[in-house]
Amino acid sequence: MPTLDLDTASRPAQERAHVSWRHRLARAARRASLSALPVIGVLLLWQLAVSAGWVRAIFLPPLPAVWHALVDIVTTPLLADTLGTSVLRALLGVALAAAIGVPAGFALAESRWLRWWCEPYVAFGYPLPKIALVPVFTVWFGVAALSKVMLVFATCLFPFMLAAQSGASLVPQKLRWAALALGTRPRDMFRRVILPASVPSLITGLRVAFPIGLITVFTAEMVSGGGLGEAIVQAQRYFQSAQVYAYVLLTMIVGYAADVLIAWLQRRLPSSAG
Repeated sequence: MPTLDLDTASRPAQERAHVSWRHRLARAARRASLSALPVIGVLLLWQLAVSAGWVRAIFLPPLPAVWHALVDIVTTPLLADTLGTSVLRALLGVALAAAIGVPAGFALAESRWLRWWCEPYVAFGYPLPKIALVPVFTVWFGVAALSKVMLVFATCLFPFMLAAQSGASLVPQKLRWAALALGTRPRDMFRRVILPASVPSLITGLRVAFPIGLITVFTAEMVSGGGLGEAIVQAQRYFQSAQVYAYVLLTMIVGYAADVLIAWLQRRLPSSAG
């Protein structure tokens, strides 16, 4: 009677898995190369404009100079101080905004009276350019870190509030009735139904709020000093164009990395929210 060789039987499955992994890796490489083409085109046009003399180097420095300036900035010990200070201020402001804005948004979604009372303030406060409040916050909280953190809080409060309100308002009433019919107590409705169903909206609010927080803190630092914003202003003041562009690229890298991390979190959480 012939015997079954387990190694031979499992080999095709292993080969299929290996081929599938190679195909996924090849598709990811093709997508990455296609996404990089516009960036490469902009960089080539940049270098061509400088090399041909279309733009003066003080306005648009050569790419090698920007690259060397970026390497110098990244390798200097001061980077952890400047960039770390800015990111910490943004994180504190965003966390404070989430801690207050998310419960407020859920309360607005559940209370018609509270929604009637607060909607005018939200309608006036949300479109207000918070950068205009830099002098006010500087007078109130000083030129130290607290004014920047509170400005980030004021900027990011409304995105979290509206995200929580939208997520809770979109929970179907039939889902609530079904939960009650299956034995969910009214006091557990928020924890078991509303909050899990609102997680995608909350992550979207975070994805909107955190880049806004970074922009706010960088801009506030340009006005009142400290962090990466002050470093950009100092480089511009002494006509160090390569360093200015290097700092700008660094802020773009930080913002892109944060967005990629939040997008990864957005893909993971909804599947486990229920």
